[in-house]
Amino acid sequence: MISTPRQFAIFISLILAIIATAFVGLGSWLAFDDFDLILTVITFIVAGTISYFVVFYLLEKLVTNKIRILYRTIHSFKINKGDFPINMDDDVLEKTEKEVFSWVKTKREEIERLKEQEAFRREFIGNLAHELRTPIFSIQGYILTLLEGGIEDESINVKFLERASKGVDRMTNILEDLDTITKIESERVKINKKNIDIKDLAEEILESFEMKAEEKGIRLMLESQDMETVMVNCDRDKIGQVLTNLINNALNYGNEGGYVKVRFFDFEDHYLVEVADNGIGIEEKHLPRLFERFYRVDKSRSRHDGGTGLGLAIVKHIVEAHGQMINVRSTPGEGATFSFTLQKAIKE
Repeated sequence: MISTPRQFAIFISLILAIIATAFVGLGSWLAFDDFDLILTVITFIVAGTISYFVVFYLLEKLVTNKIRILYRTIHSFKINKGDFPINMDDDVLEKTEKEVFSWVKTKREEIERLKEQEAFRREFIGNLAHELRTPIFSIQGYILTLLEGGIEDESINVKFLERASKGVDRMTNILEDLDTITKIESERVKINKKNIDIKDLAEEILESFEMKAEEKGIRLMLESQDMETVMVNCDRDKIGQVLTNLINNALNYGNEGGYVKVRFFDFEDHYLVEVADNGIGIEEKHLPRLFERFYRVDKSRSRHDGGTGLGLAIVKHIVEAHGQMINVRSTPGEGATFSFTLQKAIKE
């Protein structure tokens, strides 16, 4: 099988040499009524040699150089003339074919990624507009009512101002959460890792939720597997925010008479931290998108509980900024468990 320019040049030169030799031999026979073997051999050698170099030169100039340019463009190599890593003994066409198909595959994957990013961008803008529209319209309604005379009505003026203030607070929370995510993504937020007792931190945060848990009839529990301390290396404030968001989320979706547990498990070089509840749970179809911005399993319930839709996205970004990972498992009707890892305290 002919697969290189050299092989192709040899093949063509043999054909041309045979044709030229046949003509010379036939001419000699007809002109001199004799067959000159030496002349025939010389003709074959000369014709074959000349045709080989001519064909080889034309292939080099007209075909192979074009292919080399294509090959070089695909690889984006910046090389000097004569340094191109393909020589005439290589299977240029086959290599170029592979590179072209590889390039096409890469570009298709890039296009698909761009489409996904564009779809995510559109969804994000739509979600952000929707999240801000609700409090803005609410504030607008209260203010218009007050401007139209309600400000003089003592039965509603203070109440409407308080509700408008809550709408402002909600927008502020959304923008602050977005700013937090943006700073973490752009690495403008410095992670100040120190050795801390996360068990002590968890107890402190659980205490701050005692009133909310009591109102909902939910028990707060801490399980540390008989460990007196759970020393980890992390940013105390950031991991405190992670625990706060996860515990608050568990309380929002918990059932009366249920529980919210914070548990610790000791592994070789890290601890596993879990926040578990026995609430309504999450359907499996929602789990892959649970950490996306503004993604809500139950949209009406989330807004009623005052959530911005960014809490779990912030949790994921903070954990990943620590070089760790977070996961979730859930069974509808039985509850959900969020778990993340943290590096053990560094010995000083």
